[in-house]
Amino acid sequence: MIFSPYDIKHFSHDAVKQPRAAVCIIKHIDSWTKNMADNTNRKKETGELDQLFQRVGKYRNGRDLDGLFKFIKKFRKMAPYNAMLLHMQRPGSIYVASAEDWESRFNRTVKPEARPLVLLKPFGPVKFVFDVLDTEGPDPFPEDILEPFKISDEEHEYECYRALNSLIRRIVADGVSYHEMDGGSAQAGRIQTASVRQEAEYCSYVMKTEYNLLVNRNLGIVEKFVTVLHELGHLYCGHLGTVDIGRWPDRRREDSLKVREFEAESVSWLVCSRMGIDSKSEKYLSDYLEGNEPVPPISLDEILKAAGMIEARINSYVSPCKSLIARVKETRRR
Repeated sequence: MIFSPYDIKHFSHDAVKQPRAAVCIIKHIDSWTKNMADNTNRKKETGELDQLFQRVGKYRNGRDLDGLFKFIKKFRKMAPYNAMLLHMQRPGSIYVASAEDWESRFNRTVKPEARPLVLLKPFGPVKFVFDVLDTEGPDPFPEDILEPFKISDEEHEYECYRALNSLIRRIVADGVSYHEMDGGSAQAGRIQTASVRQEAEYCSYVMKTEYNLLVNRNLGIVEKFVTVLHELGHLYCGHLGTVDIGRWPDRRREDSLKVREFEAESVSWLVCSRMGIDSKSEKYLSDYLEGNEPVPPISLDEILKAAGMIEARINSYVSPCKSLIARVKETRRR
């Protein structure tokens, strides 16, 4: 996919003033979508977005990162990675939709000089969306749709229970086995490479177990859920290596405890906040985000991908990792 200067100009008015930044963003989207079609290239692409942030100085201090995280929280129906791309192009966005959706759902049309925003499309290259301020129509925009998603205290436990059970079932596809243990008040849980190879059923497959996720059974359901998110953040950010480079990276060389914990807590906070659930992760991150301290050299690229992977496993079926399939379950004939 190649864009001319004319195309880039129409993606963003800012591209005229900052053509290099626009070209960098478009090039990254292009390379990232090609990479989705060929997962064997992921090892080469890992870190490219982080290199872009370092070059342009984006999200390297607490205030900028806090603004990004709160923006991603607001767009809870959008994948975290796409919300980040939206923030890069138009941080003041309120609500976005395609031209077709604006017309069919809201009886609004896109203004002639509207600015298209580029997002990644599942199983495809890119899609274009428009902010509400770039539309017009006879019907007022339903402002209740802009209210952030919240759930009451009474609903917290049920929501966490539902999401936790979905995760426990589907992380088997990644070779993860969930177990509860008796632990003290200071030990919430941990994830580790399995010392003894076991097997677990996932849909019509029998999967090999590569990791054991241990959680303190004495915790409440909300605390269990938050702990699982943190530990899966470690896994999907690559801190324990990988079973398939096309699924998540191998970043065992990251030996900074501060970086690993910051990334895992960021993943946990993003998933919780987008579900309307308060967690202790925000307190851990607040020293950096509220004090505008320099952010550790984290991989924002992997944080957003990890959060998206967890949300996908909460909400829908995921295909099993092929390298972990021990065998297909036998079906009984009547």
